[in-house]
Amino acid sequence: MPEFIDLHIHSDHSDGLQSPRDAVDQAVKRGLKAMAICDHDTISGHLVAEAYGRRMPIEIISGVELSAAKTDEDLHILGYLFNPGHGRLLETLDMFRRIRIERGRRMVDRLAELGLVMDYDDVLKAAGQAAVGRPHVAEAMVKNGLVDSYSEAFTRYLIVGGPAYVPKAKLTPKEAIDLIHEAGGMAVMAHPGLTKCDEMIPELVACGIDGLELYHPTHDRADRKRYRLLARRYKLVMTGGSDSHNRKGRFGDIGDEPVPYRYLTDLKTAWQNVGRADNKTEKTS
Repeated sequence: MPEFIDLHIHSDHSDGLQSPRDAVDQAVKRGLKAMAICDHDTISGHLVAEAYGRRMPIEIISGVELSAAKTDEDLHILGYLFNPGHGRLLETLDMFRRIRIERGRRMVDRLAELGLVMDYDDVLKAAGQAAVGRPHVAEAMVKNGLVDSYSEAFTRYLIVGGPAYVPKAKLTPKEAIDLIHEAGGMAVMAHPGLTKCDEMIPELVACGIDGLELYHPTHDRADRKRYRLLARRYKLVMTGGSDSHNRKGRFGDIGDEPVPYRYLTDLKTAWQNVGRADNKTEKTS
């Protein structure tokens, strides 16, 4: 019987609506053999999922989705199999969390300048334990009656370039890749078909990228064929997942993107071959 994995899941520790425990339960219910919580710029969701799933019939590997950019090109770099106790990784993620809090406040200030006044505490309540992001600002706007829907908040105000948009702090692609490597992990370019920056792949290869996300809800058969050829050309591993947020209109559900287990086997083999598996348990400071 075929075995499948989902290596791209978001929880309510970033911009998803499902708790890490609910994500694990859903993955087990779908019969997945392995999963990874890849929240934006935080690993707290992974830690909850990993602890909860220890006695369940599923493998949970460490994951994160780091924000990166070069000039105006926005990229996301997935990290896998890293040491979740690595000192500099944790320091960097904590810095991002603090910056996100200030970014959220600035978006609320910009909305107020537009006549859309609400209390920033409502944004913090929407975020809960998650790193503050635009989805939480949008949820607070709906709750305060400033817009009729979550999608309206984005399309009219919070979309990139919108009147209340504030750019988020990002690493350069090389900084993101180096950080994942330093923590003993593997760095993978997230959803290249969505990012539409294929011309940057050779540069990412020069920076040490380890893989490309092949399976993603936005990738059709032609996309998968193109990225499979690019991965083979540059000797990169391939991964994939649902990018589930459990949020209406935001991709699909956990397990909807059937990724064969062999891709995780290949990822682990490459991880061992480059010697980072040995670094995962090294000192964290």
